[in-house]
Amino acid sequence: MRPLLARRSSPLAWRPSSANPVSGSFAIRAAGRLESFAHAFDGWRFLVRNEPNMRIHLGIATLATLMGTWLRIGPSEWRWLIVAMTTVLAIEALNTAVEQACNAISRSYNPAIKAAKDVAAGAVLIAALAAALIGASVFLPHLRSADHERIILPTTICGETG
Repeated sequence: MRPLLARRSSPLAWRPSSANPVSGSFAIRAAGRLESFAHAFDGWRFLVRNEPNMRIHLGIATLATLMGTWLRIGPSEWRWLIVAMTTVLAIEALNTAVEQACNAISRSYNPAIKAAKDVAAGAVLIAALAAALIGASVFLPHLRSADHERIILPTTICGETG
């Protein structure tokens, strides 16, 4: 119903290198899409190189993936793990974006900037705790039933009673 409005460029989508990303030929628009991917990969590289917490989260995600493969977890369990891992990684990326934006505004102490950084860090903590609970609910039943290592583990988190 509004095809012309859908083609209008958003003023929030501005980048210094492009005046109007919507106008022009298909080749120019496709190049703009590829440039967007390049920016995303630049952000990913920045995160991995400069954020120790991102490297920790990636290490834990790798361990969870290896453990899931070793325990031969099912497809629905993989879905939960993937959601948990990607949520933590995405929230850590957003936390870094908030920190970088705040640092660009001012390096001196400002209570509002401190609150913004603290809330963003708190969001990572919430996501990480939720991911840990999801991981426990996926892995503990498999570890309890493993014959090769009879480990006595609490099962109340998994919904079992015994």
